[in-house]
Amino acid sequence: MLTFFYAIMALNIVLVNILKDNDMLGFFRYIQLEMLYGIGPALYFYTKSVTTPSFKFSRKDAIHFLPLILEFIFYRTSIYRNGADGLYSTPMPTVSYAYLTEQWIGVISIISYSIISLRLLYKHQNLLKEYYSKLDKRSHNWLKTPIIIYASFFILWNIITEIDRFIFDRNLREYYFLPTFVGLAIICSWIGFKGYLRKYKSSLDLEVIKKIPNKQLVEKDQQFIQKLEELMQHEKPYLNPDLNLAKLSELLQMKPKQVSLKINQNCSQNFYDLVNSYRIAAFKERLKSSDQNKLSLLGLAYECGFNSKSTFNLVFKKTTQLTPSQYFKKLKNESEKKH
Repeated sequence: MLTFFYAIMALNIVLVNILKDNDMLGFFRYIQLEMLYGIGPALYFYTKSVTTPSFKFSRKDAIHFLPLILEFIFYRTSIYRNGADGLYSTPMPTVSYAYLTEQWIGVISIISYSIISLRLLYKHQNLLKEYYSKLDKRSHNWLKTPIIIYASFFILWNIITEIDRFIFDRNLREYYFLPTFVGLAIICSWIGFKGYLRKYKSSLDLEVIKKIPNKQLVEKDQQFIQKLEELMQHEKPYLNPDLNLAKLSELLQMKPKQVSLKINQNCSQNFYDLVNSYRIAAFKERLKSSDQNKLSLLGLAYECGFNSKSTFNLVFKKTTQLTPSQYFKKLKNESEKKH
């Protein structure tokens, strides 16, 4: 959807710039549509479809694009054309203020939908941690970058055009106008293909696991804690990089929802943090062994269940407030002092 919007926008802008001395210019300016009010909803529904593969666009969802229809009508009126042209007049006519108001409301719309999309991504990321011990191929953190780009682009765009208008008398427009929007169209195409490729690699519909409020927790389930600890100590399932909630639940002979709920209640952690805490503990133990010199720090991490250097470094620093190399150096210094 985003790709469609900006493919049209880029085409219009290219034609307007190429044909600026042609009789067809008026026609292409007439059909040009910025689609400010369609970008936000498109970004939101794109994020929703990526994080929830079963999502289907419904008639009810179409109401989000009602402002886009009103924008289309507005762009067919003389208020838009005279307002846009009047921006460079002194004094600026009243219709130009109406045009600027419409533009900034569109920017606010994009920012609002961008914030909602980021919250949706954040919730999805937390939900993944209830089900998986590795997120490398399932995470959609990459989508944060284009969302932020969209949110900031139109603010910067309006600021740049105002600077160009007041300080440079519109002389810089030909240098930034076309390249900027073509670049934005390329970004749209990139996230479209990126989302399409990743959708079939990883995404599954995840059900939100309702947690019991802390006030309702009277005491911890010691039987579950003991059962979980014995499993982790004896069978060491955390050494499997592909361990997920379903596999752990099968070993515990419990339902996944029940296991996730009990982990949250009794361990004050989600599944992701719990499993990786065992992996970090195993890594620390292997550092102390006499065989630790046979492998690099990353090699030891892989033996302990990690399968990504970035994830290992991130989890390790979050747990110890030190990088793996800093921790190893500290451990080595302490060992030398004892001897």
